[in-house]
Amino acid sequence: MRINFLLFLMTIIFIGCEESSEELKNNMYFNQQPPGDTAVVFAPGIISTINHEHSRITFSKDGLEMYWAVILVDTNYKTTGSSPFLLDEQNIWQSKLVNGKWTDPALFEFTKNSSGSSPAFSADGNAFFYRSLIPGVDPNITPKPSQLWKVTRTDEHWGKPVKENSLITIEEKKTFMSFCFADNGNLYFDYGTIDETGEWWWYVYFSEYKDGKYSEPVKMGNGINDGEASWCPWISPDESYIIYSSHREGEFGRGDLYINFKGDDGTWSEPINMGSSVNSGMQERFPSVAPDGQYLFFARNMPDTYSDIFWIDAKIIDELKSKQ
Repeated sequence: MRINFLLFLMTIIFIGCEESSEELKNNMYFNQQPPGDTAVVFAPGIISTINHEHSRITFSKDGLEMYWAVILVDTNYKTTGSSPFLLDEQNIWQSKLVNGKWTDPALFEFTKNSSGSSPAFSADGNAFFYRSLIPGVDPNITPKPSQLWKVTRTDEHWGKPVKENSLITIEEKKTFMSFCFADNGNLYFDYGTIDETGEWWWYVYFSEYKDGKYSEPVKMGNGINDGEASWCPWISPDESYIIYSSHREGEFGRGDLYINFKGDDGTWSEPINMGSSVNSGMQERFPSVAPDGQYLFFARNMPDTYSDIFWIDAKIIDELKSKQ
């Protein structure tokens, strides 16, 4: 009888743990129905809103925090005749997984009183980077001057932001939109320049991290920078593939997501368009893959909500690799 009771008790505990684990799994992404083979809007009304989601979803290393940038939208712009985008009111938002549930999205504390964009974690996850506009400059300057900031985590809290001037040099009439790190610290980023005609040109760069320093940035080859623009790169932690947005011949819309795979010899494959399950007649950019490797996230321009975050099962990456 005693043995049977212990077995019964252990069974109840096992079932309870299994249910708790399943509940946690379901809540890993705001209790959303997981996507399949075609990209769908991620967390509508929570993450994807009437405002303009303007960065990748950036996850902490443990997957328990997410950060993204938002440009507020003036819903009265049609009557005022002004731009719908309140560009000076771009901020970083955050949500955390606490006790199995995500907290309501809230402003990241360091961008509450200033602009914030381009969120990124360091390779070890102990530092957080973001960009903000430099206040008080001529509003007619394009692009507006910005400053990169670094915040270091101390225990469970963030320290104070400090200026970071060693990663990416921001020259006059040049800027960057997105950057990320591989597990070994190597840096991948985009760099934009504006020519005399006012046209933008964007390229993807790589900087090797070695002996505690970053090498001189190198423009990436192997077709990555073909076309009019290539930007918003995301590198896999092991550098086995890179995903980026590019505006080039053969695209579905004005900017598709492309992927290149790294071979055993260290060279990159030719670009592969990620196909109609990811790309559309609209622009796709700001890719990222969740830390658990299960889902690919990206932003897509939308006619009514300007830009939303989409997600799709990340198995598409392996499928594309097998077909290259």
